[in-house]
Amino acid sequence: MSLAAEFGITLTQHVLRKQTGHRDARGQFSQLLTQIGVAGKLITAQVRRAGLIELWGATGDVNVQGETVQKLDRIANDTFIEVLKRSGCVAAMASEEEDEVIEVPPQMAGDYVVAFDPLDGSSNIDVNVSIGTIFAVYRRHDRNEVVKSDILRPGREQVAAGYIIYGPSTALVYTDGKTVDCFTLDPSCGEYFLTRENIQMPEKTVQLSINECNEPYWAAWVTPYLDALKSRNDAEKRRVSARHIGSLVADFHRNLLKGGVYLYPTDAKTGRGKLRVLYECNPLAFIAEVAGGAATDGVHRILDIEPQGLHDRTGLVIGTKAEIARVAEFVAKYGTGRA
Repeated sequence: MSLAAEFGITLTQHVLRKQTGHRDARGQFSQLLTQIGVAGKLITAQVRRAGLIELWGATGDVNVQGETVQKLDRIANDTFIEVLKRSGCVAAMASEEEDEVIEVPPQMAGDYVVAFDPLDGSSNIDVNVSIGTIFAVYRRHDRNEVVKSDILRPGREQVAAGYIIYGPSTALVYTDGKTVDCFTLDPSCGEYFLTRENIQMPEKTVQLSINECNEPYWAAWVTPYLDALKSRNDAEKRRVSARHIGSLVADFHRNLLKGGVYLYPTDAKTGRGKLRVLYECNPLAFIAEVAGGAATDGVHRILDIEPQGLHDRTGLVIGTKAEIARVAEFVAKYGTGRA
């Protein structure tokens, strides 16, 4: 038996303990988070075997985003849908991979709706880079039917959010709006154990995550801001390092623990962002704020954005609270137009 299994607190134990007296403590909330963990275990098993059973590569399909669907994308999507559908906790789901809302049959429906990106960073599957699942949980509005406003709502209405990262180990990070906690899957017994409790994002920005090859598309404020950030390095000390993995969930996880800022700015020419509001930005922004950080599209707080469609996109700057405040200063000075 591993030390974790003998002495650690499991995900289920932790969720049940925290939900005592919680306004959403009806049993379903705890069950839902546990079932999300189950889905993560099943996806982990497929990720670990991908190279052995030829799950690399594309299916030949294109999703609603216009992106090539990877084989593991489809497996992760189907796994998440089936586990949540059978959980008895969910009334509807919205997936980055699906055109429309997925409604659960009334006899199986529960109190919550879940929006998720089943496999963030899937373009990195074939090169063995960390990938992950991101999810947002909301309480449904109407007990009798699923309505549009159950899904199309600002991120501030989330009751929980989290992600599962598949890397050297599988880690599940979630918040219930009170704390951010991290669990690591122990493969020897198939359980998640609490490994980081009440995570707070470090106040100092020591890491920068951005694809600098996108510079031709940046708004006027971005380059001056980055120049100012890099200027903190001097002859005395290197205070900021570039760390861009290329999987949003992996970049965010690193910055959450180490202290950093991630930028995928809105395209200055088109006025459109790249990242999905419902499936990526809302859940990560919720986690960041609970952990003491912040997130913006450059002008608006991410959690205040009112999505109009399931697959709305936005720019994203997410990191330490002080860093997001500095971004606001540069936006005010240089503007969001083309440089």
